Amino acid sequence: MLLQFLLLLIEVQSISLKFKIPPGHQQCIKDNVSQNTLIYGQYESSTLLYTFTLNVVNQQEIENTIIEYSSQVVTQFHHVMQESGEISLCFEVDDYSEIATFNLFYESGAEIYDQDQLPKKQHVLNINETLEQMEQLQQEISREQLLIVDREHIRKLSFVDFQSHIVKFTCITLSILLIVAASQALYIRRYAIYKKLS
Repeated sequence: MLLQFLLLLIEVQSISLKFKIPPGHQQCIKDNVSQNTLIYGQYESSTLLYTFTLNVVNQQEIENTIIEYSSQVVTQFHHVMQESGEISLCFEVDDYSEIATFNLFYESGAEIYDQDQLPKKQHVLNINETLEQMEQLQQEISREQLLIVDREHIRKLSFVDFQSHIVKFTCITLSILLIVAASQALYIRRYAIYKKLS
């Protein structure tokens, strides 16, 4: 079954979609785009068993396949419309695949029709990706630091507890030694007195 989305453009159109496609099915996103307009997008797929096509139907109702991708997890695409027409972004999942999940970002309109905007947009995306990676790394470092602090705290508590046990054991041992020494001294004194009397 072919599922379709119809997008109506008002100057700049930007969408983010997440959708699933069963094996052996196709899902298309359609849009009417003016001449000299740049269409730009990026998608992420959970499977490699799929085919992505960007088709353009011109005013003479002639359909042309402009872009075709497959077996890529993350892919970017762009195309400048030579004349006004309808575009169709189609995702078709192979029969042998599991249910596939797609995350799609799509943008078009007068604001980005200039081709010079494409490298800028790509640069911004790369910077955002780098910032996200740095943020994740910072979070991992923070977690590691907290774990180290917790371990040191536990070790410190264990060491203090061990020291208190040593002090207690030492006090008990000294007390026993003093008691034994006092008992021996008392016994020797009594023995000496007994010898004198006898």
